Amino acid sequence: MTSTPDYWLPILAARLEYRQPRVMRLRRYANGDADLPEMGKNLRASWLAFQRKARTDLGGLAVGSLADRLRKKGITVGTEAESLESIRARRIWRDNRMGVQLADVIDDYLTCGIGYLAVGDNAGAAVMTREAPEQFIAAVDPLNPAKARASLKVWRDIDAGADFAQVTVYGMRQTYYRKSFDTSYTDAAVLRLSAVGGWEPAGLPESFDGPVPVVIFERKSGLGLFEPHIDVIDRINLGKLQRLVTTAMQAFRQRALKATAGPNGEGGLPDKDDDGNDIDYTKVFEPAPGALWELPVGIDVWESQQTDIRPLLEGEKADARDFAAVTRTPLSAFTPDGANQSATGSQNSAKEQITQAENEIERLAPGLAVALVYALRIEGVDLTEDQTVEVMFQNPNIISDSEKYAAAAQAKAAGMTWDSIARTILGWSPEQIAQDSLARSEEQLAAMTLVNASAPAVA
Repeated sequence: MTSTPDYWLPILAARLEYRQPRVMRLRRYANGDADLPEMGKNLRASWLAFQRKARTDLGGLAVGSLADRLRKKGITVGTEAESLESIRARRIWRDNRMGVQLADVIDDYLTCGIGYLAVGDNAGAAVMTREAPEQFIAAVDPLNPAKARASLKVWRDIDAGADFAQVTVYGMRQTYYRKSFDTSYTDAAVLRLSAVGGWEPAGLPESFDGPVPVVIFERKSGLGLFEPHIDVIDRINLGKLQRLVTTAMQAFRQRALKATAGPNGEGGLPDKDDDGNDIDYTKVFEPAPGALWELPVGIDVWESQQTDIRPLLEGEKADARDFAAVTRTPLSAFTPDGANQSATGSQNSAKEQITQAENEIERLAPGLAVALVYALRIEGVDLTEDQTVEVMFQNPNIISDSEKYAAAAQAKAAGMTWDSIARTILGWSPEQIAQDSLARSEEQLAAMTLVNASAPAVA
């Protein structure tokens, strides 16, 4: 049968093993551990530390800049923000710490081009977990790429000294185990776990009702945000290494002693002193602040010109502009002085990233809604056809509080209602808006009570 866990285990394990090097390389480029710039083979050992200084975490900066614009705002089920279903969905989100997990899913999605969110059942309570692409893979349904027909998760239990694999298909879940020979407690050892070979069933399969409860988030073309531009990062790091080498070699002004020859060819510094002893000129002319040297007749001091490294520093800005252009990231994310530009210039530089963020939200929001549908179903909530689950995101065009309140003041002056301002500009969730409305009503009631109490009595 092609729908059993035993059938899918070797297939998904091979796929996960094949994808592992690519995912690990993208992780390194997003964590400041890009490939070292090239140098001569004979110099590699002595220049290793110097090479490490030539790397900039451009990939991580680009991912972080876009991720900052992908922020969840609220959850509604159906048309009522305070319906029992909406409250239950928000409770599930809170109990599963989905604020943190969604940030990890977005990081996987932007870095590796794919992210996973799995939904499980713990004694009738929904459990939502972000699954790392290093340890998890799913086979998509060709007729519906947003859904999974089978999934595989592998992990290592250091304390038990065993590796585990879990395969999920429609209505069935099977766990496998094998003895772990590598018990080193490191993140690398856990994430780079091989998924191929040696598995044995750990008990009987577990049955459940429904499809594979896994949501797949895949970017356009399946590529990470900076993956098409890794060559650009390598080129920038190589250029930085060359500039560091040039700066180190030319940072100090070189000095030399020049001897003027006499008419008979005599001149230069003597090798012996008056007593016939050898002269150690490294001690005689020892460099020190305020040191004065008495030079013999015919000896002059030559000094090289100071090196101007400003053109090298301009190259840093040019590299940042190139990478910002290909990734559609505002330049201020890479160069601190870019943060001092005008508000208009900053807004224009962020337009492309804002459009990019809006496109990413269109890809992320439906999958999050599906995950909540799975979770509500586990907790016994069956939604009707008109009860649509919606996970709302904040406006990616306005991310700072100063921008939000400035836009809110302009919208209020234009006649926009307060509820619309709070929802679309301030990014408040439905429950925040409802709580604010209640607080406003209480303030108005208290103000009216105070006015009536202070009014003079009518005779």
